[in-house]
Amino acid sequence: MEITACIIAGIIACATLAAPLVKWTRLPTFFAVTMLGALAFVPSCIGIMNAVDAHRFGVFTYATFDDIGDFRVQQCLPPAATNITIDKTAYGFRAKYTITGPQLDAYVGELWEKYRDESAAEREDPSSMKAIDPESHKSSYGDLGWPLLQDAKEYRSPTARNGAGFSIWFSPSKGVAYQRTGYW
Repeated sequence: MEITACIIAGIIACATLAAPLVKWTRLPTFFAVTMLGALAFVPSCIGIMNAVDAHRFGVFTYATFDDIGDFRVQQCLPPAATNITIDKTAYGFRAKYTITGPQLDAYVGELWEKYRDESAAEREDPSSMKAIDPESHKSSYGDLGWPLLQDAKEYRSPTARNGAGFSIWFSPSKGVAYQRTGYW
């Protein structure tokens, strides 16, 4: 919206200043171009949003956590993650990365220590975690072509009152994690 408003304001200013060059008066030109700008505002917003979103959202790969450069992703991803693939959307992301079991346990444990009192959900007992079934995998990650993690167990983060949080499916035998994160 800000980009569109600045572009339209610039067009209005340039057209108003250039009006005498084509033998138009400035005040009527200003009003006419302002009305055209108002009519073009929403379509322009949509066009600019589509152009920006093509670079902001989609599937990206990173070698390390520090390469990501998106604070929304970094606040929910373990800093020890490597070989990272992220499918970003406006509402969250899905990620695949390499991590060790102890690193993941420490990361999730730190989050629960920090946000336990603010979480809308209780922490599950790690011994009660069940293996991920193929249908859950297909509905969550099937469109990305990521293979089923046969021995994956699910970890859950603390959940904000608005529903923001994440779940991680981790395979200890492969050292691979799939993460689904939603932010609001």
